[in-house]
Amino acid sequence: MKRLVLALLLLIAGFTLNAEVVDKIVAKVGTDIILLSDLQKQLAQMQSAKMLTPDTNPLDVLNEMVEQRLMIQKAKDMNIKIDEAKVKTMAERYLKQIKSRYPTEQAFIVDLRKSKLTESDLLKYYTDMLTESALTEQLVQKLISSNINITEAEMVSFYTATKDTLAVKPVSWSLGMVLREVKAGGSTKSQKKAEIEAIMRRLKNGENFADLAKTESDCPSKEAGGDLGFFKKGMMVKPFEDAAFALRVGEYSGIVETQFGYHIIQLEENKGDEIRARHILKTVSASEADTTSERAIMESVRSRFMAGESFAALAAEFSQDTESSQDGGIIGEYSQQDFPELFATQIMQTPVGQISPVLENEGLFYLFIRTMEMPSRIYTYDEVKEQLHQLMFNKKQAEAYQLWMSNLKRESYVQLSL
Repeated sequence: MKRLVLALLLLIAGFTLNAEVVDKIVAKVGTDIILLSDLQKQLAQMQSAKMLTPDTNPLDVLNEMVEQRLMIQKAKDMNIKIDEAKVKTMAERYLKQIKSRYPTEQAFIVDLRKSKLTESDLLKYYTDMLTESALTEQLVQKLISSNINITEAEMVSFYTATKDTLAVKPVSWSLGMVLREVKAGGSTKSQKKAEIEAIMRRLKNGENFADLAKTESDCPSKEAGGDLGFFKKGMMVKPFEDAAFALRVGEYSGIVETQFGYHIIQLEENKGDEIRARHILKTVSASEADTTSERAIMESVRSRFMAGESFAALAAEFSQDTESSQDGGIIGEYSQQDFPELFATQIMQTPVGQISPVLENEGLFYLFIRTMEMPSRIYTYDEVKEQLHQLMFNKKQAEAYQLWMSNLKRESYVQLSL
């Protein structure tokens, strides 16, 4: 380890110190060459990009550079193209992330100068790295991954041979849930409907639309007299869009209901496939009374369960989680670490077979129950089937890549002299 670190430091020092260093060829890749200065620069760029570790072996870096050159040569031979604009955008994003780790831009520049690099050098490093990565991905897909086949029999055999070494599934429970969302009740909607109807009467009596939007609308656009600017079809919710695009310039709509509340819309301008409109909005949101009412429903559900009613029947009647409500309220099998983080403590503190207190978060009420406990066990084949497939695919891909790269190196005549 010490020898590797020393070699690494000497290589970087040869690039960063002012003393002149005699350059030499450290690798031949077909008709291409890699110079010692290329390797030194690569190490310096890795250092600036925070990708260098004490375990980094310069010879491994050189081998990666060789493989990268071979990839580029092979990609050119196969006329493989990449999305250069996408690569450039990603490279700029990486550079921005690196800069954000420094307290000031000046500190970033100073650190670059220590490695005899510029911001352009680092951007080119990322661009080259991403380009090579994209080329590698396409080459591997075309020449290796597409040829890998894993049969069901292979997977079953692998599982049988290795299942005792797989991670053990911890104690878990069948978890049931009743979920209800606090929504605006009938009285709340009636009040807002009455408010928008009163605004409509004022419009019909000749009051200015923009002035009313400024004083009566619940939308932030009220500051601009309800002006929403230009928009195309598909940019607004459907009921709003349908009403807006059906208007003539200067005309205003009837009362339009959307998930946000009640709107009145006025068309201001047409421009091609875009329109400019104003609106007045009265938002319909749950009141404190609606929250109190919903909590009371959930407390009633809890009391009925404790009085002996079936959790499955209660979930079917009251839960608004449509998928689990039709399955006895069961949302799945969970271990302790898989429980919803916000409620894990309350779930575990409630004994198996009993129901939790009513729990609340961001306008949603919950009841949980652990209906059955499953002891710790080895995962079944079906539970780990996808992971096994990925594990075997990765193993076969790595082996095939190494064989392909070895053949490519022989075909291309690669010689190292570090």
